[in-house]
Amino acid sequence: MKNNLDIKILILLICILFFVFIIFAIYSAFFLENNPKNTSVVTHNQISNELSTNNTDNLNNTENEIEVMYIEAIPEDKVISEDESYIALKNVTGDTPYYIRVNYLANVVTIYEKDEDGFYTVPYKAMVCSCGKATPKSGTYETSSKYRWLSLVGNVNGQYSTRIVNRILFHSVPYTKKTNDSLEYWEYDKLGETASAGCIRLTVEDAKWIYDNCASGTKVEFYSSENPGPLGKPEAKKISSNEECRNWDPTDPHKENPWNKLKNNVN
Repeated sequence: MKNNLDIKILILLICILFFVFIIFAIYSAFFLENNPKNTSVVTHNQISNELSTNNTDNLNNTENEIEVMYIEAIPEDKVISEDESYIALKNVTGDTPYYIRVNYLANVVTIYEKDEDGFYTVPYKAMVCSCGKATPKSGTYETSSKYRWLSLVGNVNGQYSTRIVNRILFHSVPYTKKTNDSLEYWEYDKLGETASAGCIRLTVEDAKWIYDNCASGTKVEFYSSENPGPLGKPEAKKISSNEECRNWDPTDPHKENPWNKLKNNVN
């Protein structure tokens, strides 16, 4: 009699476990179907190990940063005309003085300010840049944290970094050290071409301008057009041939910048 009771209890436990397994399997299948991992991941120098970051507005500290993008899947390339681009701006307003547009295809950043009606239709400043494979090709985001010096993957560093979204930032061309005289001059010569892993590389002058003048919450729009924009595409100096000065960004305002001597001699 006792044996029959034990068998019934065992069968009941097996049935309960089987029922729980079925419920778990159905839930898992439903969850995965409705929450796909649809992200785009691009690493710099093929490094896959992530460094942890502290996303705080601390202008005096640095943080470990990987030039990697983790956002929703990047839309396919869509090239628009400059007329289409301008028409869209007629309806854009906000609380910050400036609105930033990044032309992925042309590698140009254009800064807009407000017109008399409060819309960002007035082109103010153009910057040559280098986008990358993971740079958003469309969408609008808002800037957040800023970093005077920022450590990037591959033992390199950037000056005047401004975060756009997740791991995508505006920053200078990389440096091998956190010193103004360790510029990767061969990368500087690529400004105007697609060259980064995803961040928006700029001259020091331009990166500093965004750092100084564009408050957190400034909108940044990405688009692609063969027309560089209303102010055209500025040119960056090619510096690799000047062995004496090439470790410095020619636009760096640092008082010890050797490019300043050349400017003074010319003048």
